[in-house]
Amino acid sequence: MSSEILVSAFDIYRQPINTFTRKGYEVFPAFLGRQDCSKIIDFAKKYMSGESCIIPAQNYRTDDEDGGKCYVNYRSEIRDINLGIVQFINVQKLDPRFSQLLTTVQRMLEERTGDRLVAQSAVIQLDMPDSTTKRRLHTDGLTLRYKAFVYLNDVVGLEDGPYHVIPCSHRHVVRKLVNLLYVRWKTLRWSHEKYTRSDKFGDMVLFYSGQRSKPILGQAGMLTLSNQLIAHQGGYNQNPRWALILNFIPYKHWDGKPFDMWRREVETEVRNRGQVLDEAQLHMS
Repeated sequence: MSSEILVSAFDIYRQPINTFTRKGYEVFPAFLGRQDCSKIIDFAKKYMSGESCIIPAQNYRTDDEDGGKCYVNYRSEIRDINLGIVQFINVQKLDPRFSQLLTTVQRMLEERTGDRLVAQSAVIQLDMPDSTTKRRLHTDGLTLRYKAFVYLNDVVGLEDGPYHVIPCSHRHVVRKLVNLLYVRWKTLRWSHEKYTRSDKFGDMVLFYSGQRSKPILGQAGMLTLSNQLIAHQGGYNQNPRWALILNFIPYKHWDGKPFDMWRREVETEVRNRGQVLDEAQLHMS
């Protein structure tokens, strides 16, 4: 795993220098209009039934047949951290506007990084109020990948749960290696930590502090490009926060498979209930 950190560091250091590659993130106000944001929220609400589900394949676009699935994941059902999060995953399979947004942002990232990227997934995420279970500062694994966050409602104070980053930390190597070794030792030594946290590797336990992180505040429609090797976290929130999250990975790191984050857990939950989301439940207008 330490070799992955070194390979990613090499990839980052060979990128052209610009605001995004230097800081690890870049912000674009008013990327989407407020009305567009409201429409996306309304779209998601039609599919969020209160429990995890797989969207039936007959609802998928015929021009998006990659073998993947679209599904809704209620994190509270899998007894993990981030218990207030609801994720509507692979929504580009249902509506072409999300494919168009993926293409637009992919070009923005490729221009900044010089990398050939694969647009993996569009996810509509609802962060319900949560003051206890948000994940600590972390990176999304050890391999270089990118996300784009579009706030769908105003996130203008800490009570709204803004995305937090440690600027320039995507370029840190030694600190991440030490954290990797420390968390590996900790999870093997202390079974309580091992069995109650699924996201142990990538946690930035040492050298980084949430108090020193930068909250990304903005109005509905603001876009944040993010290198996911930057130390980051979602803030505790008193108010619901909606976001559209677009996922990208360098082509050379892509395994050729559809995006399936949390799919197995959702399928298990659905099988345990003996249910799928019936088309009649969608209340489509």
